[in-house]
Amino acid sequence: MKKEIVFKKGNLPKKNKFILALLLLKFPLIIPGLKHIIKKHLINCRNIDFLPGFFFYQGNNIYAQDVHFGDTMLMDYVPIKIGRNTCFGWHCMILTAYHDFYDSSVVHAKEVIIGKNVSVYSGTIILGGVKIGDNSVIGAGSVVTKNIPSNCLAAGNPARVIKYLKKRSD
Repeated sequence: MKKEIVFKKGNLPKKNKFILALLLLKFPLIIPGLKHIIKKHLINCRNIDFLPGFFFYQGNNIYAQDVHFGDTMLMDYVPIKIGRNTCFGWHCMILTAYHDFYDSSVVHAKEVIIGKNVSVYSGTIILGGVKIGDNSVIGAGSVVTKNIPSNCLAAGNPARVIKYLKKRSD
């Protein structure tokens, strides 16, 4: 996993204000064509689907293919890499950045890597620097603060492995 990136005051990547406005207004996603415009800004994503309420900051830092997002919020100041056939439930968040405890003008950011065939259930929060292995399930309401291995069910706050699952055959 890559090292942490530190943004000093005023150096955070700028948001695309047009796309931000479209995402904040939940109704445009039901208008034909507007969902397509939003998808065009996700330049590193292929065959994704999302529901009204889906939200991202940059778009060019999200790498995903064959992924379903509910009304997921992605704070993509640094890369978020999501494997194929991954599914997110309602109200999930991936937060790559956090403010420094001693100087709130400094923002630290770490990438998030999520494997293939992962199910992330409703209300889950995934923090920066986390890697979730292939074929894992993250239980509803979990806060993922550390790496989760492949082929397991993890849940809780903080999320921990509840049990290991039989390997899926792809």
